[in-house]
Order: sequence, then structure tokens, then C-alpha cells
Amino acid sequence: MRTKNFLTGVLVAGVFALSYMVSCKKIDIVTATTTDVNIYDYLVKNGDQYSEFAKMLQKAGYSNFLNAYGAYTVFAPTNDGVKAFLQEKGKASIDAFSEQELQDIVKLHLLQDTVQTGSFTDGKLTQVTMLGQYLVTGVANQNGTSAYTINKQAQVVQPNIALSNGIIHGIDHVLKAATKTVAQTIEANTDYSIFTQALKETGFYDSLNIVNNPDTTYRFLTAIAETNKALADSGFSSYAALKAKYCNTGDPKNVSDSLHMFVAYHITTEARYIADIISSTSIPTLAPLEVITPSLDGQDVLLNDVVFNGNHERGIELNRAKSDLTSINGVVHEAEAHFAVKIRVPVRVDFEPCDQPELRRLTTIFRKATTETAITSKGGGYTINKDFFADVTWNAITSTTSTVSYNCMPPTSTTYYGWHGDYLRIPEGNTSRNKTIEFRTPLLVKGRYKVWVCYYRGRASTNNPAFPNRVDFDGEPMQRTFDFSEQKPVGTPSELEALGYKQYTEAPTNNSSADRNNVGRLVGTINVATTDRHTITLTFLHASSTGQELNYLDIIQFIPVNDDQTRPVFGRDGTIIP
Repeated sequence: MRTKNFLTGVLVAGVFALSYMVSCKKIDIVTATTTDVNIYDYLVKNGDQYSEFAKMLQKAGYSNFLNAYGAYTVFAPTNDGVKAFLQEKGKASIDAFSEQELQDIVKLHLLQDTVQTGSFTDGKLTQVTMLGQYLVTGVANQNGTSAYTINKQAQVVQPNIALSNGIIHGIDHVLKAATKTVAQTIEANTDYSIFTQALKETGFYDSLNIVNNPDTTYRFLTAIAETNKALADSGFSSYAALKAKYCNTGDPKNVSDSLHMFVAYHITTEARYIADIISSTSIPTLAPLEVITPSLDGQDVLLNDVVFNGNHERGIELNRAKSDLTSINGVVHEAEAHFAVKIRVPVRVDFEPCDQPELRRLTTIFRKATTETAITSKGGGYTINKDFFADVTWNAITSTTSTVSYNCMPPTSTTYYGWHGDYLRIPEGNTSRNKTIEFRTPLLVKGRYKVWVCYYRGRASTNNPAFPNRVDFDGEPMQRTFDFSEQKPVGTPSELEALGYKQYTEAPTNNSSADRNNVGRLVGTINVATTDRHTITLTFLHASSTGQELNYLDIIQFIPVNDDQTRPVFGRDGTIIP
């Protein structure tokens, strides 16, 4: 059955900030230049705004290095911000804090790099603070005016003060560091009591409780917690019920135990905030070879919202209001429903490269056989420019504006028998035509597959040389090349399959000779290691030819190795023929 891709195109993190600001006043991004030598001197000289923070730096012992050569970013709270912090802590003055306490406070405000607001996104900054925790930037709106926020705790009131040894961003509150680990953050919320017990029974609580893990791979971790309600809605009103469902070895700490796998599937390496999640095509988990596929539906962040075997499986939504909780060693998110690793067996995927959501939205073009989409002697079709597709990219050697085209022919055609009658036409060559084209596949279940490239054979001239294409799966070359200008040989289905060819479409009935132009070509066998979306790339291999325009790609098939490789076949009208 045809697989349709429902995953939305990946959005960069900054889109959230921009969309949030559409109806707001523009943020005033001013870069202040001064004649002051350094950061500390500037704070002292501007004591009416920053004298209290300057005192914090001096007592913490950090005034000297901020008074010397370097490249730093300081988020400096105003005097009013410091006074509010003192009142909150019940302290009369900065002198009431110890040197160590002030060092920990100050280090959260310092980066050992220069970062202007132009680098802020709706997510974490790429550099950790000197305290070893990430800062998260965003945008907030008050009274119609937008301002950058830091950790959802402070607003930037004076951005981009450029000094000789770095940058100051004035903020209106003192930032507060996380004081709990990921494990402790989850345990502190009674809504997660069942999930907390599962963490402890499987041993993952200890893993999530390590600060400054010497194994840098696990220095930061992200956990997606399930509430007691989410578990109860799925029939697990207690840890005992959860264990009875999943624990199949009697030992939840056993790495092969299903309960262990369930919890591992909720944990990933790195500190991944919402913005990091939605900008990833997939997220590896601590469950071996199992990934989470995120997507965005409007403002809803969904996990594992996929089309599998022709059916749309609605994903699990993250509760954005209760996610992005910074911990000492990572981040905690909340899932609004129960989810687990899905045990699947490999299933065939008949991937139509031209069936992309961007084309589907063109209702007068997609699967409409018109003069605009018709195949002509020079190729023809609806021209598609670079960056039109989210999941298809291509490149030429001498051109930055190379194109592909969408062709569609009527189901009455006696020549073009492509599935649904449509093709993605890919001009290929070594100059202004495309050298490579890469596709993101639909979801593939881990397992072994044979891969077939199905195309209509076109050849601009009988004098043209062969045009071999290499096929790469996830960057690894496959065993065979194929050639868009090659016909398939004549033979029985079994003879053709033995040679690596097949008739993948319905066979023309009005031809006096066997159809050789609708070609299914076996390009190799792959091991899909993770259930995920992957990449498949076609690369034009001829060393010098300028190539040709008439390369009509119809389907790329991923068929489990033990399944029938030649049936079903596909009709021009979209039917599937057993």
C-alpha cells in the first residue's frame, strides 16, 4: 500500500520566536559601543544600573578576570533585579552570601564566548554557562512589546553592549540555577510517582541522578515523563500494573527486559529542549536502535506521528507548558499520553518521490494530466525550483538554480504506465543539470529489504552514452547502479527477477512487442538498523557527459527480503493489482 508522508518539514527553532512576534512591536536590537576597556569597568562606571551586580562579581572573586583580556558574555541583572532577588532570599545585602554561593550565582550569568541577541533562538544557547548549565532564550510579549527572555526568568532590557573583552546583556532579574538533577526533578512532582518508581526499579534513576558524568556522552540527559493520569488512561493505575504489563524477565534492570526498554525509550542523550526536538528528524533513545520521530502540527509537538503501512498513527503530544524543565544535568518534558516502543515487523514501502505535501497542495497540478504537466520530447512538466520541497534536495556542479519537474499523463496513455500516471523528472549531468538528488524516505521498520528503482526509460538520443546512477542509502553506496536510459531485457518474470529487473506496472496490452520501457531495477539489499525515516540519494556517475533531461522516476520500493518482489504491480489509475 502506498505510504504517504505526514511528517511536516523541519522547522528551525527561530521560527517560534518570529511567529510569536508577528502581532507585536519589533524588538529593539541595539549594539551599544563604548570606550570602556572591559566588562567590569563598564559595570562599575554605570553603577546607577549595575553596581549591585558589580559587587557580586567583586565578592565572588571574578572582577579580575572580567577586567582582563578575553571574550565573554555577561547577563548582568540590574540593581532593581538584584534587590528583588535579595528580598526573595530574605537577605539584607550581598554581604549575606558566602563567596562560594556568589560564585555559583554569578557563573550562571557568564559565558566564555561572545553571543549577541542575533544568535538567540527559541531554545538553548549552544554554549553552556560557566556553571555548566544551559541558558534558554525566547521571546515574551508585554503590552504589545516583545523582548528576549532568559530561562523564562528574566527579560533583556539592555542588549548587546559591546566592550573590549566581550558583551553585556542587561536583564531585569537574577537568574536562578537548577538545583535538582533530572531524576530529582521528576521525583519532586507527585504526578510522576509511578514513572519515578519505574525509573528506580529499572536503574535509570541512578543514571539520571549523576552530575558531571565523566562519560561525556551522558553528561546531559533528557527524559520524557508520563503522568499518573496518562498511565491510568492506558490501564496502569499503579507501578504494579505497569510492571505486570511490561516486565517479561522478572528483572526490570535486565537490559533485555521490556520494562527496562520502556523506560529507556523515554530517555535520550544531550539536553534537548522543545526547539531542539522539533528541529530534529529523529531522536535516538537509550533503547538500542529505537528512535522517536518528532513533528509539529501547528503549535502541537508530536512524538511518533507517522504513516505506517498506509495508516496515519496520531502521535503523542508533549505538554509544552510543563516541558523544558531545566535540571542540573539535563531537561524534563511531559508527555500527555502513554507511549512505548512499537514492536513492528518489516513491511514493504512503495515510495513515490513526487508524492510530497508541497505538491499535493497544488490542486491544479498534482495528479492532473494537463498540457502544463505533460511529457514532451524535451521533457516538459511543471518546473520545481530548489527549496520547494522540505524532504527533497538536489545539486548541480555549475548551477545554483537547477530544477526538477513534475509530469503527469492520463490513464489512457499507451506509453507511460507509471503509478498514478505521474513522475518526477530529474535532469542529470555534470554541468548545469543535477549531479545528485536526495530524498527522505517514509518510515522504514528496521530489517532487511531489497531496494528497487522504478522508472520510465527515456533517451534523448541513440548516440548518448550510458548514464549510470549510484544509489546511496544513508550515505552508503548500494551494490548496483542503474541507468534511466536503459531498457529492461525480455523474459519471463522469474528470468527478469534473476537478472535484477521486473515489470512493476500493469503490462501494456496494445503493444505488439513486450514492454521494455517501464523498468523496475534492483539496486541492492539494505539493513535498516533503526525504525525511522532515512535518506536515499541518486548520484550521476558519468565522468564528463552533460547528461540528459529525460529521467523519469516513478517509485522507489523497499520490499522485505522474504516477500514477493514482483507482485503486486501498479496501475496508471492508481490501482494496485495483485
